[in-house]
Amino acid sequence: MNGLIRRKADIYRFSLQNPVTHGSSAQAFLDAAGTPLLVLDRELTVTFANMAFRELFAVTAEQAVGRRLADLGGGSWDIPDLMLKLRAVIPEATPFKGLRIEGEFAGLGHRVLKLEARGIKSEGFDAAVDAAARIVLTVEDLTEAVAADRHKDLLVSEMAHRIKNSLSVIAAFVTVEISRGLAPCREGYRAMQTRLAAVASLYDMISRSSAFGPVDMRTYLKGIAGGLRAGFVGEGGNIQVAVDADPLKIDPNHAVSVGLLVNELATNAIKHAFPSAGGRIILGFRRHAGELALSVRDDGVGLDASPGQLENAGLGMRFVDAFVQQLRGTLTRESGSGGTSVTVRLPASILAE
Repeated sequence: MNGLIRRKADIYRFSLQNPVTHGSSAQAFLDAAGTPLLVLDRELTVTFANMAFRELFAVTAEQAVGRRLADLGGGSWDIPDLMLKLRAVIPEATPFKGLRIEGEFAGLGHRVLKLEARGIKSEGFDAAVDAAARIVLTVEDLTEAVAADRHKDLLVSEMAHRIKNSLSVIAAFVTVEISRGLAPCREGYRAMQTRLAAVASLYDMISRSSAFGPVDMRTYLKGIAGGLRAGFVGEGGNIQVAVDADPLKIDPNHAVSVGLLVNELATNAIKHAFPSAGGRIILGFRRHAGELALSVRDDGVGLDASPGQLENAGLGMRFVDAFVQQLRGTLTRESGSGGTSVTVRLPASILAE
């Protein structure tokens, strides 16, 4: 649509700069254009309003031409930001596009409009207008499109809220099974509980943001950390789970895989890094050397002091490998007496645009 508006503005400028289209023929051409537009003089007085504009805003040519833009529609157009930008178009040669305004317009009610303006030099728009600099202001009515988007966002928010609640109900059933299940089964139940919590954390974010948009990793990791503390560490536990992340947002299409990957790595650390004492686990997410570094670090005993750690990880590590492959990442481990660090290098393409 912006390209269409620019083409029509260019045609308008051409029509004023070429004698063949001077005068009434230029007016007739613009009157037939489908895009609502105004021509303003230096004082922001309307010198021309095409038919599309008159029909959209239910005004006659007599009601628009010769009046200051700020006075149209009972002052509906008297918007400080718009006036400031328009006054800069001619003297500073500063065109603008994509300016969105929203408000009440006389006879129309609530409207969302996108505006574009550029200055031109005319040698004669019609016999009554002397040569002067002009401003072409084009208008695109976004009201219906914006209303549809907002309705879609509300539906997404409601859907996310219901999914989160459903996952919470399932997690509650898992909690019951943990309390009454046999000891060998409890570890598996707890792992399932944290996986549910990781996905529920994502949908909780979506429900509160009212849109299925970019996922803020700091907030997301904090939600996962809370689920880990509740599922494995418990109240009064001596294992801390913290977050150290850059202010980055990822594409929502990758969010579930990233969240479950973090959950599996952190779960493995909770189960194996601290066999006899407490410690600290840090969930990290940073930009590094053109890539993203997703990390889970602990200050536990290290792999050498827990030789069965990788072997006992079993299904969880198979999940990790699958998620890393799905995200087109690479995984490295570093371990010593001061703890273990698992870093997954991920392509920057998973970031939200």
